[in-house]
Amino acid sequence: MLGAAVTLIGFCILAHWWFPMPGIDSRQPGAPSDPTAVSLLTPGAPPEAVGPHFIAESEPALMRLLWPHGSPPAAIVSSPVRHRGADFDVTIRFAQPLGDTPLSLWPHSLVVQSGEVRTLARNDPAGVEWTATIAPQGRRSVDVGLVRRVPCHALASYCSAPLTAATVPGPPVAARVVEPPTHHTAQASIEFLLELSEPVWAGLQELRDRAFQVANGRVSGIDRVDGRHDLFRVTVQAEPGADVAVAFSPRSGCAADERSCAPELSRIVDEFEFSIPAARLYLTFDDGPHPEFTPRVLDVLARYDARATFFVVGSSAAAHPELIDRIVREGHTLANHTWNHDSLAGIEEDEFFDTLASTQELLGEDATACMRPPYYSMDEHTESRAAQMGLKVVMGEIRPRDWTSPGALEIANRIVGGAAHGRVVILHDGGGERSQTIEGLELALAYLQPFRYVYEPVCQS
Repeated sequence: MLGAAVTLIGFCILAHWWFPMPGIDSRQPGAPSDPTAVSLLTPGAPPEAVGPHFIAESEPALMRLLWPHGSPPAAIVSSPVRHRGADFDVTIRFAQPLGDTPLSLWPHSLVVQSGEVRTLARNDPAGVEWTATIAPQGRRSVDVGLVRRVPCHALASYCSAPLTAATVPGPPVAARVVEPPTHHTAQASIEFLLELSEPVWAGLQELRDRAFQVANGRVSGIDRVDGRHDLFRVTVQAEPGADVAVAFSPRSGCAADERSCAPELSRIVDEFEFSIPAARLYLTFDDGPHPEFTPRVLDVLARYDARATFFVVGSSAAAHPELIDRIVREGHTLANHTWNHDSLAGIEEDEFFDTLASTQELLGEDATACMRPPYYSMDEHTESRAAQMGLKVVMGEIRPRDWTSPGALEIANRIVGGAAHGRVVILHDGGGERSQTIEGLELALAYLQPFRYVYEPVCQS
């Protein structure tokens, strides 16, 4: 009953301040008119122009006008760091004692959002310090403030000036991303789910603008899943071909006193970052370098800003060092395809080490720690022997079988049909006539261009 009465009285006081009777100075209810006071009901003003003005504490010039002799005459001097869903106390201290002044005659109003006043009691006989017991609305964050109506000559009206305020966040809330995306393409927006440990009554715009920071993209939308307040679908528009970095920091930019935070967002205690890379496709070329076909392959790759790994045959690399130099100079990498395109299945151990070691030595510092068996020919010893040399066996998921000369269009269709994030494409720039390979490569890259795949070497130096 007391809480309802205090709330009702507060609203009555606010209504009296905001819409005073003509001729009455609303700072002292019932007092004679002060001819110097500016009435809210400005003569000749249309009805829709009548209304209160609120002064934010961040407007120092107006605050100096309101309180020319120093600080506002009241302050909330203590409040809990957060509440747990039960009643809590805030302590208010006034510059001048209020004594036994009834609440109805206070020149202030205690305003509570997402809660109500249970009790209000003096802490000292003079009435300088008071304790208000607040009942929160469930587990939501609560704003508590004192406002006072004062003349606001700069606005030719009256202002509801905040004297003091505090935010008491509700119980802490955990947050996580449910199965973050592994990659993105330019053909689709990125979507992921943000799950909270309990409902939070924050606005969607607050979440979008304050909780997420995105590099190489932007949050284009946030929706509640099935109307829930603990599960949100977040949509990000990425810059094509760029890796997106998402940071979730709902308290970003909050001041120490929480007042600059959106109240409900300040409940979320988890902060995290994750990246969403652009889709990668790894192009590889075997059996080169070849004096006719390797330069043409390099020309096509340059036109599409693509980088690849060339699994070179040692003897061919020794015969064409200028092509090895160009491959490296243009941002591609080199890997081992044996010295003479030797089949490794059933080969003796010393032969295995010799054919690979000779090629690694020739490539020198440009060699990567990758090898591919010619003909895809392996036995039970291949991987372990390669590992002894510090080499990793790299195969591939997309095999257009260009060495069978199926036609440029078929080669392109096989590349496009298998294209997906993280897959390795196996083509050939040597070992035979490769004009179909080059034409099919260009057709495939042209078709895939709108998807903005990033083409990187699968083997890095």
